[in-house]
Amino acid sequence: MESVWGGVLLAALLSQAAALRCYSCDGDRSCLETEDCREEQGWCRTTSLTMIARSRSAERIQKGCEMEGKPNNSVSFFSHGQIVLLAEEHCATDLCNQRAPNGLGSFSSVTYLECLSCSASDHSCSSPSMQRIRCLDPQEQCVDITAISMPEKFPQDERRIKGCGQISRCQEPLGFHTQDSFYLLQCCNSSLCNNDTRDYQESPLPLNGVTCYACEGNSSHGCAPENITPLQCQGPMTHCIEAVGSHELAGPGAMLKGCASPAWCNAPYVSIYKGLSGVQARCCHGNFCNSWIQEGFLPPARRSWAGHRLVAQPALLYSTILLAALVLPPSHS
Repeated sequence: MESVWGGVLLAALLSQAAALRCYSCDGDRSCLETEDCREEQGWCRTTSLTMIARSRSAERIQKGCEMEGKPNNSVSFFSHGQIVLLAEEHCATDLCNQRAPNGLGSFSSVTYLECLSCSASDHSCSSPSMQRIRCLDPQEQCVDITAISMPEKFPQDERRIKGCGQISRCQEPLGFHTQDSFYLLQCCNSSLCNNDTRDYQESPLPLNGVTCYACEGNSSHGCAPENITPLQCQGPMTHCIEAVGSHELAGPGAMLKGCASPAWCNAPYVSIYKGLSGVQARCCHGNFCNSWIQEGFLPPARRSWAGHRLVAQPALLYSTILLAALVLPPSHS
């Protein structure tokens, strides 16, 4: 009996020792607080928001635990006459997130692509004469990011952004939509190429002939059988998708169904935009093919990608987009 209890105690000690520890704070670069990460959080995260207006700048840093699979990402754009720089980095060892991305240190005399830049908060994305911004990294592209959710889950500032950035798998459009949500990430490699001015709420993309089941919620609310509706897919969203995972508010068994582009299916954007961890997901091609989730569970044989922790493919670890609403409260200046 003593050996049994000894084994239990040893297992408990090993479990505690295995927990990742990260710096955790919200403020400036001087961060000494730490936290022990939950089981599903296998990475440490550092996010920086830098705002520059003329000769003045302000910076905000967030550090903490994060689930695996979210790539390092950065974006820069103009908003209300200020340059906004967002950067996020991840690492996987104890207290590895001591260093913060240095947005100001990115400035040099060398510039690369020139891109159109705007944000929805100052209505500049609908202006015929958008500002221009110079990219500061040879890997950056011109980007155009739309994130619309009804009821709105993003602040007005983040529904549309144009500027410079790095988005993984952006050789093709990255898109997903349901009846109530629409996300489209586009990038291009020539100066001023991000010149699309379409308002996707007032002027939706053309239908592509594919129809999928659509819902957001769980098996009792939002995605109950009576809530699942047919959805005609738009533009590049030619595949049906269904995913199930755990949500901070909805708990385990949170699910969604809708239309997605092929590139979206191979990237961790469901986790990033919908806040799901432990994602099990499936993309398929064909009308109404996304019908395999049963009682909040997707059979293993039907999963495109899954895991207790969302594990991204190596190419996804380098760069994708970060919308400030996902990691930082709105900043007021």
